[in-house]
Amino acid sequence: MLLNEGLPIAVISDRQRLMFPTEEDLGRAWALGVFYLKVPDPLHLDSAREFGCGLLDPDSPYRKIPKYGDLEGFIALENNQQTKLALCRHHWDQHYPAAIARFGRQLDDIGVAIICEVFHQSGIPEPLWSSASGGYASGAGTAFLNFVHYDTRNPDLGLRPHTDYGFVTILDATTPGLQVEVAGQFEDVPVLPGHLVINFGEALHFITAHSERTVGAVVHRVLSQKSSDPVRHGIVYFANPDLDGMLWQFDAKGETQGSSSVQDLFALLEKNLTE
Repeated sequence: MLLNEGLPIAVISDRQRLMFPTEEDLGRAWALGVFYLKVPDPLHLDSAREFGCGLLDPDSPYRKIPKYGDLEGFIALENNQQTKLALCRHHWDQHYPAAIARFGRQLDDIGVAIICEVFHQSGIPEPLWSSASGGYASGAGTAFLNFVHYDTRNPDLGLRPHTDYGFVTILDATTPGLQVEVAGQFEDVPVLPGHLVINFGEALHFITAHSERTVGAVVHRVLSQKSSDPVRHGIVYFANPDLDGMLWQFDAKGETQGSSSVQDLFALLEKNLTE
């Protein structure tokens, strides 16, 4: 097992800094593109989990939230077992209960703390963090708060191998099934009670490509849920750039080394994935 020493574990400090016990742990997290984060005390996970479980009720009014394009609403995805309620930040107050919208904004704070630490470690000058991230580092950008379950009536893989296209993914996984690719092999990510799983995505890899410390975008998948254990829930938060925005690559001197529209970068990633 390549992960037999376990994933690195981080905490959010009182000063809203992402902290690891050792420099070696930070280096492993950056290279793997995945690590555990101790659940911050103010985060009310139990009520959010209860809300997610309630979506299994066929009569739940939240299953009737209208779709906004292909990415938002109550969605059953093709070619995998995942069914989810997915909403972008600007729809949270309209459709989610107030407590769940507040929960999403707590995850916003965690996402900003993580991306700011990535930029700090990269050596990119702080005045450029907002423009490099299309505004996310300063509280803008796009965020999705998704409540997921896996439908065992679908025989497909739980979720096929992929990288996330955005900046940071925050995952509350309470049952086994998540695997990450390490040196060409998929390894189980054990459930660690009291901790979230953090993934780095392709947009963050792109931004840091010319910096002093590039982060990896982790390839991961979710194993099929079996009918003998039919219920698997998850909460997934995606920190993303605005789809109509720009991403910039800076070096440690603050000099521009490249840029891409978000749409062009995501289209390239989609092309590479399908080929």
